[in-house]
Amino acid sequence: MTETMTQSWTTNEQLNHLAQIKRDREIVKGVVTSVGSKKAKVLENGKYVPKQVEVATFLLEGGVTAYCSKDEFSEFEFKSLNGFTGTMQEFVIEHLDLEDKIAIVSVKKADDIKKAKFFNQLQQLEASGDLKNQVFEGTVWGVNPKSRRVFVRVNGADCFMLPNDWSWERGRNIEQSVDRGEKITVKVRRFDKEQGLIQVSRRHTMEDPFKKLEALMGMDTVAGRISGVDPVHGIFVQLDVGLEVKGIKPSYLEEPVVGDIVACKVRTIDKKNRHAKVVLVSYPRGKKKRKDVGAFLFE
Repeated sequence: MTETMTQSWTTNEQLNHLAQIKRDREIVKGVVTSVGSKKAKVLENGKYVPKQVEVATFLLEGGVTAYCSKDEFSEFEFKSLNGFTGTMQEFVIEHLDLEDKIAIVSVKKADDIKKAKFFNQLQQLEASGDLKNQVFEGTVWGVNPKSRRVFVRVNGADCFMLPNDWSWERGRNIEQSVDRGEKITVKVRRFDKEQGLIQVSRRHTMEDPFKKLEALMGMDTVAGRISGVDPVHGIFVQLDVGLEVKGIKPSYLEEPVVGDIVACKVRTIDKKNRHAKVVLVSYPRGKKKRKDVGAFLFE
């Protein structure tokens, strides 16, 4: 459905403020209040011409409205901008149409400005030897189901993360672990300014849980929860340190059920190959009852 564009400003004070922001090339924030097809003015061959396009409508502080065409929203081509409705975005003011009182903005150009500053910062940190220690905040944009790479935006730059760099737990289902829009901390592993590539890691901002596990090696017992029971692969125990390890059940104990709280003792730790084993000692809260799928027939 085609929508009409309402005026961006109503007072000279608002116009003067927008003009100042445009002159200073200031990056400002706004909320995407709606997305739809509009007859908007887009830049073609150096001139703004009316064209029917998908447009994101922004609300700025002070009640000012601004518009961003799909082509100026991101360097990536999205099927639709509908998924960004309700999100906060940063942009620059590209054009003020005085005749129709319309403010045209660009998220993409704001990203370019932030990206250039970010690359300069990375080069300075690399030159000083501080890059490996620097932690940045990023926002998850999505996951490629084929490569399992996670895409993260940091300071306006689109970065990628290898699946093993999401957490210390290998084999985790990335698609189920990652939430679009989630704020995470990352470290930059490597970057190439010419290619525009930045590889980041969430895992390297976390303490290795195997270090925590090593500290528990001498304990009589540690707490855990049965996270898996498989007739082929065996018993799996989730420990409080954030690791899922193999469990060994002595013959005197009943068979565990997923969800059972167990007291166990760390038996072996192979930090290099990321493996560990624990021996179940007891069920301190008792055993969970197995569900009999046919029990309701006798109720």
